Amino acid sequence: LGSRFGVAFSNDPDKQNSTLFADLGGNVPFGIGVSAKYTTHQYNSPVSVEDGYVGSFSDWSLKISRPWRGIDLDLIYSDSSLSGSRCSAYSGHNSECDGLLTLKMAHPFY
Repeated sequence: LGSRFGVAFSNDPDKQNSTLFADLGGNVPFGIGVSAKYTTHQYNSPVSVEDGYVGSFSDWSLKISRPWRGIDLDLIYSDSSLSGSRCSAYSGHNSECDGLLTLKMAHPFY
């Protein structure tokens, strides 16, 4: 039906990651797609930060997308459970540790 759901686990040498993913692109009216991702990260050894240690954190993102006149428009909000000086321990999927709202426009040329 155009929807995808997924779970991913990784056991890297320095941390373990668990991700839940949902893409509801085919079920939303008006041609608007919605996808969400939530990930937990657990360090094998806590990471030292300015005000202590970080042993685990989570990050998430919500994307709303719609094609418009041959352009793919995406509005993406991402955030994590870390903030301020604790962001130095961030190594997640999103481009920023703190909350970030992104408008992405892409036009394929082929």
